[in-house]
Amino acid sequence: MFDAVIKNGLIVDGARTKPYKAALYIKDGKIAEISEDENKAAKAVYDACGHVVAPGFIDIHSHSDVSYFATTTMEGKLIGGVTCEVIGQCGQSAIPTGELNSKLVLESLPSILPYKLNDELFPVHDINDYAKHYADTGVSIDMVPMIGHGSLRSYVVGWEMRQVTPEELKTMCDLLDKMLEQGAAGITFGLIYPPGSFCDTAEVLALAEVVAKHDKVLSVHMRNENKKVFEALDEMIEVALKTGVKLEISHLKLMGSTQFGRTDELFAKIELARAKGVRIHADQYPYTSSSSVLSSSFPKWVTAGGYPAFVERLKDDATFAEMVKDGLPEMYNRGGPENITVRSADNPIPEFVGKNLIQIAEMLDKPLFEAIREVLIRGGGYVSCHYKCMDDDDLLKILARKDVCICSDGFALDLDGFEGQAHPRYTGSFPRGLRLIRENNLMSVEDAVYKVTGLPATLMGFEDRFGMLKPGLDATITVFDYDNLCDNATYTEPTKKPDGIDMVFVRGELVLDHGVFTDARPGKLQLR
Repeated sequence: MFDAVIKNGLIVDGARTKPYKAALYIKDGKIAEISEDENKAAKAVYDACGHVVAPGFIDIHSHSDVSYFATTTMEGKLIGGVTCEVIGQCGQSAIPTGELNSKLVLESLPSILPYKLNDELFPVHDINDYAKHYADTGVSIDMVPMIGHGSLRSYVVGWEMRQVTPEELKTMCDLLDKMLEQGAAGITFGLIYPPGSFCDTAEVLALAEVVAKHDKVLSVHMRNENKKVFEALDEMIEVALKTGVKLEISHLKLMGSTQFGRTDELFAKIELARAKGVRIHADQYPYTSSSSVLSSSFPKWVTAGGYPAFVERLKDDATFAEMVKDGLPEMYNRGGPENITVRSADNPIPEFVGKNLIQIAEMLDKPLFEAIREVLIRGGGYVSCHYKCMDDDDLLKILARKDVCICSDGFALDLDGFEGQAHPRYTGSFPRGLRLIRENNLMSVEDAVYKVTGLPATLMGFEDRFGMLKPGLDATITVFDYDNLCDNATYTEPTKKPDGIDMVFVRGELVLDHGVFTDARPGKLQLR
């Protein structure tokens, strides 16, 4: 007898096979059989009601590294059908940590926690520690750990703004090699965020060689996504060409009106790289507003030494004048102050949340940059903002690509306990992306499902475990109503549940049943 059957469903297998009607049988956490016969004996019977039965969605770019401290259901992702998150993105991972960087890393990790992590609460320093802690906690979904270059670099040299010595670089390479041996899926770079922004291309190349040796993935938030986006892409293509590393471009976009309409040029460059043998893909969140820290509008030197050092520089008039001079162009490249809205801060400043920089300046009755200065000082230097800086047509052109994964670029929210204005992509990316594909007739349902299942699984090297519906693979499954799937999260109400996600299973265990979270906690840290 089978443990369970999902019957009366439309099988969309994640491998771009034409949809077909069949029953899916589960045994011991695995897909045991897919059959036209719906009457075989099973202990539990689930009716898909004619809706799509697909592999669980994979969020290939997520920041949920420590979200499970606050929400073991990982409900903010489950409601969108996500069953696996690839974490440690943009150069920020929870490991490695040591004496030099533990406080810096743990206090800067994006999360929904009302407190700062420390070594006592999070006694995790490498992949082995992480896997044990995750298993001991008991979490609903899977996570795939990547090693953040910023965390790796700060482990060796802290947040110093300088090039590493040959000895320090060897230490970084050796440590990365160890983490990859332990099962990390690759490395991520955040080349606009400190301390990763302090490195040169030679440092990237050296670490990429280590990753290539393991045939794993290099994921990168490039140095620039607006006026110098093509040069930034050239840098990473050259790294992949020289090392052979598998390259994933994070949240591909064209920021700023001067770049609007240049998507075809961007993909022409990617196709030319592929013709030269570069293994390159990308991911995208389907929104025209980005989300980043306000300090990213200023030159990289402002955050040398960490955010407390940044605040001290802000307080010095002469130093602040230099920041304004160097930061003004970048602010306008990101949409201008009227399109930059504060969403949260390290030290809560509730009166500013939801207001753009122009409105805040009017509230404070101060010149624009003096108002920004006050917000940053009061926010402890770490202030998150929404940037309305992308074009709808470019978004759809990128979304129409079958070689671009959908991602959230966000952490799992506690739907009941979260206060603030998180980006709606945290909960809405997958329902929204699939809805936009459907409404704009961008591709077939089997290709749309492939973008969120089989493609990311294959890119990350987990196609032999999950990401497709085949006997022998994990019974990690999302059942959803494709015709009525709809995102409801907004910038002011980011935790609103989408419509159309019916059931979610992780290794055969039902973890979400029509919006209701179960007690099942089958998630694990997936290592390779």
